[in-house]
Amino acid sequence: MDAVHALNEESRRQILHALRAKRMSTSELCDFLGRQENQKEIKPQTVRYHLKELKKAGLIEQDGHEPVGNGSTHIMKKLWRATAENIFIATGDMNNLPERYPLDMDRLLDIVGVMKNLGFDLPTDDSTQQLADDFSERDRYANKGSEGAKNTLKEVAEIDPAVYARMYRILSVIQLEDGDYKRYWELNRSVTDRLREAYSKGVGKNPEVY
Repeated sequence: MDAVHALNEESRRQILHALRAKRMSTSELCDFLGRQENQKEIKPQTVRYHLKELKKAGLIEQDGHEPVGNGSTHIMKKLWRATAENIFIATGDMNNLPERYPLDMDRLLDIVGVMKNLGFDLPTDDSTQQLADDFSERDRYANKGSEGAKNTLKEVAEIDPAVYARMYRILSVIQLEDGDYKRYWELNRSVTDRLREAYSKGVGKNPEVY
């Protein structure tokens, strides 16, 4: 919540962006913000307040001192930097968020309803049940590799959440044992072939499909 509050202000977002590029002092940040706002004078106390909020949220930290002016004085100024190159704010523990939701019959029927609206010529109820079973079995194999995928991704210090999600799905499959890997792709090909056939047969029969 501190991070959300801290970033809910344009000047603080600009400060954080600047500190990701290099270390800066309060006076340098005043000049930087002034340039961003068409040379508007930015008071040091305003910048110090923004720095306090960003520090409280763990987004920046003090990173040493340097002499004021040309170095001929003993007066030192604080330097600040961002604590990370990239920032991702999640609403929960990523490890506890399912990468794949279990596909039960109710969920499949919801998907079937959307497919019908798109013009798919779908099979009979018995075939739909088999399709659901194959979907579920395919997901079970993918989930077998999920723990290994998470452990592998822990080795990466920083990772974009979109890249994390994609790599999680890839690793969950390629880290399967040979037999499971082969069965996964047999099921995947069977399911997608049947859906492709249903789409090919149905396109054009539904007037809402163009």
